[in-house]
Amino acid sequence: MKRLLAPIILLISLIFPASYAQQPVFRHYTVDEGLPSNEIYHVFQDSKGYVWIATNMGVSRYDGRHFKNFDKQDGLAENTVFEVYEDFKGRVWFVSFPCQLSYFENDSIVNYRFNRSLEAGVGGFAVPVKSSFVVSRDGSIKIGLLQEGLIMIDNQGNLKRLHPKGAESTAAHLFIEDGRVLVSQGEIMDLYRITIHNDKRVSRYFFKNIERTYSHRQLMATLIGEHQLVFSQNDFFVVFNDSLKPYPKFVDYRIFGVFPDRHNNIWIATDKNGAICYKSGQDLSTPVFQYLNGVSVSSIYEDLEGGMWFSTLAEGVYYLPSGSFYSYTKLNGLTSDKVSKVLLSSGKVIAGTNDEFINIIKGKSISNLKVSDTKNDLIQALFENKQGLWVGTNEYLYNVHDLHSIKKYENKFADSKIQQNSLSGKSRFIFSLKTISGSNDDGLWIGESNSYSKFLNGNVIYNSLSYDSIGLRVESILEINDSTLFLGATNGVYKKDKKGIINLKALNPLLGSRVTDLLYDEKTKQLLIGTKGSGLILYDLASSILQLTQQQGLLSNSISSMVCNNGCLWVATNKGLNCLELADIGSKGFKINSFTKLHGLISNEINQIACDDDNVYIATNLGLTVFNYKNYKLVTQPPPVYINSVNVLNVDTLVKSGLKLNYDRNFITLEFVGISFRDADNVIFKYRLVGLNDNWVVTNNNEVEYAFLPPGDYTFEVMAINADGLQSAAPAKFSFTILPPFWRTWWFISLSALTVILIVYLYYINRVKQIRKEHELRNDINWYRQQALGKQMDPHFVFNTLNSIQSFIIKNDRLASSQYLSKFARLMRLILNSSQKQAVPIGDEISSLSLYLELESLRFQQKFEYHLNVDDSIDTLASYIPPFLIQPFVENAIWHGIMGLKGGGRIVIHLSKEKNQITCVVEDNGVGRAQAQASKPAAKRDEKSLGISLVESRLKLLNNLYGLDMKSQIIDLFDANGQASGTRVIINLPIMS
Repeated sequence: MKRLLAPIILLISLIFPASYAQQPVFRHYTVDEGLPSNEIYHVFQDSKGYVWIATNMGVSRYDGRHFKNFDKQDGLAENTVFEVYEDFKGRVWFVSFPCQLSYFENDSIVNYRFNRSLEAGVGGFAVPVKSSFVVSRDGSIKIGLLQEGLIMIDNQGNLKRLHPKGAESTAAHLFIEDGRVLVSQGEIMDLYRITIHNDKRVSRYFFKNIERTYSHRQLMATLIGEHQLVFSQNDFFVVFNDSLKPYPKFVDYRIFGVFPDRHNNIWIATDKNGAICYKSGQDLSTPVFQYLNGVSVSSIYEDLEGGMWFSTLAEGVYYLPSGSFYSYTKLNGLTSDKVSKVLLSSGKVIAGTNDEFINIIKGKSISNLKVSDTKNDLIQALFENKQGLWVGTNEYLYNVHDLHSIKKYENKFADSKIQQNSLSGKSRFIFSLKTISGSNDDGLWIGESNSYSKFLNGNVIYNSLSYDSIGLRVESILEINDSTLFLGATNGVYKKDKKGIINLKALNPLLGSRVTDLLYDEKTKQLLIGTKGSGLILYDLASSILQLTQQQGLLSNSISSMVCNNGCLWVATNKGLNCLELADIGSKGFKINSFTKLHGLISNEINQIACDDDNVYIATNLGLTVFNYKNYKLVTQPPPVYINSVNVLNVDTLVKSGLKLNYDRNFITLEFVGISFRDADNVIFKYRLVGLNDNWVVTNNNEVEYAFLPPGDYTFEVMAINADGLQSAAPAKFSFTILPPFWRTWWFISLSALTVILIVYLYYINRVKQIRKEHELRNDINWYRQQALGKQMDPHFVFNTLNSIQSFIIKNDRLASSQYLSKFARLMRLILNSSQKQAVPIGDEISSLSLYLELESLRFQQKFEYHLNVDDSIDTLASYIPPFLIQPFVENAIWHGIMGLKGGGRIVIHLSKEKNQITCVVEDNGVGRAQAQASKPAAKRDEKSLGISLVESRLKLLNNLYGLDMKSQIIDLFDANGQASGTRVIINLPIMS
């Protein structure tokens, strides 16, 4: 019974193949990806390259990576936005419900200033007609409104209705202006009246609405290129050619709008019937595409990269990067989404799935053929030769002839004497098959989990393990023209020829990598080795080895399959598909192109690929993708690049060139974006900061930080490079200045320099004055010192002293005269020595005072006695004081104090040390200053002692010169009865160096 049932099932499946429409792979954006709502009304791309998405909850701006959402809190007039439009100034307008307007300018949203006039003129429930809005250069706007017709508001806020009155009011009037069609709606639904106003020409059309399926009004009009105009309303649309000849069409679905693409095809957005495309022209018989069937599509837009955007009323936005990719899944008729193997056979595509079936795709139909009787069997290999299609599963080898008869082969040796190696837990006739390839004698090479075999005429004629004890896990086998066999195993590449078998790992460690696929290129004489973990290895059988990895542009270092076609090598990996020109390897312009889910693959994890002159067939665990590379168009629009964020010390700053920052605000972060929707993740950037470094830096990041920038003028420049190598037409620039600290500004430096110069000048002037003053002081000091010297060597004193000596000589008192003369000579020597110095040791001053007192005492016949006391704390040799300052006071005490006494006089001189000064006290018991003054002649009473005057003057000069504090103090002494009993003089003398 089973034998009868299987052919019947096979026959039915082949006679009545299922017809399924393949579907492209969309990217789907919803609130989960960042949209503010899944209810979308319009998609639009502005002149900068951003895509704007109008939703029920505001608008969103998309740059390929991030959605930036705006609502009423950001300035929108209303959150429900029906349409996005860009005017001649580059302002992006938002047409909201109820009829309120706002626009985006300079990174912020501004409300239209005449919104109140608009609301007052048309009411609060006016619904805009899609694509019927324009901003004129004179500042006026025109907008079509359901039930209100076309209205205009001039630049003064005056509202005017433009819909014709009378009999013409029932028609839908189309006004062509500024490349758009403005619709002013009529009233009658059972008769579509259309009036076109074009260059003062008015054309009227009447189309009978037979079914009148829809009661509400849903209309729109648009230009298709330069020669077509399309009008739609409810389930009707009409195409007018360049001579305004109409081509009407009624459909069985409601139309939400008509939209052109860049090839002037007509796209119809429908309610629950997806997006339908009619070829450019007047042939409206059959659409060429229908996408998203069952989905309510509200608008359709083709961006500058050729990507198609489809907004929906409940499912967010669908984006189709390229029309060159479409896929088959279980929904389209495959028996399983997990496609393990793919093979091209006489105009058909054979897909082996993760079950017991093979799937045959021819045109738009898919038929399924059950190959194995084992449920959930796995298709491990597909190969075709003269004997037909060979299918390897987990267990057996099958031959399918003309996709009808199926024959099963077991793992049996042709020579029955050879002992069959059994696998643990399995029948000894089961293959553990990994790969199948052809041999030069039309046989098969079979790679297995522990060996490799040669299959010919229904039997295994060679097994490496059984015949030669060679155990290998072989995942790829390749026989080239000279019968040389290459084996791709888990431990490297093996070469088998007449000389035997060798592991090529001995030639180069790279050849010991785990091999997944082998190809041989006849043109370059290279063995192409796909590996699991080591990338692509190109082995020139004569000499060299070249390795290509992710560093050279491969998506992954783990390769699953390879196909070579017309010099182009297609490489399948677990992260997508690569394509490279073999002849270009090593050249300057060599590049590896990449294709992933972002381009249209249903999955990046690829199991196997096949290729013809038009398509690459890609088997994945999520379905089969067909890539029409022949018609694939590279992006020709350079990616726009913008600097969208400037952060200074973690604070966002307005992105405006010419920014001036204080010296301590020198930590700057710049964020930029290169707009590319097809492959945004593979956009790279190159940037530089002119003023810091003129060299370009390449990065995958869209953010850069500069820390601790020195003061100066800077210009940041950045360019984007898309996945096709296309670079931005011009860099985005941002100029800023880091101001120097005030102490490094020119005015501060100049002021400081002037201040220093002034200080130096003033110092110089002051120093000159000081030197002059010092010079004058020294001259004065020297003069006074000379005067003091002259006072010391008073002629009367010298004359009287010499007379005294003469007196001793006359009296023949040789001893006295000799002593007197010796002391006088010593005194003169001390005085002359001291006259040359600014300061003398206290010992010398004491000696001169002692000699002076002794000579005066001898001269006056011991009329007075004297005492000279020096504290032990004073070092008389190391302590210096100015000379000739004490003697005048001693002389004054003798002449004006002692000489007036009748009895014996007494003079006491006491020297003591206090801190860093010498205190000298000269005390006598004379008549006192009052009596001494009274005894003077009247003419001389007002005269001050010359010696005392000289001392006081010298003290002042020395104080000024050295900054000292020398002074003298004269104290009158009295006895118990109040009578004058002498004079005390206190002199403070600093110790000098």
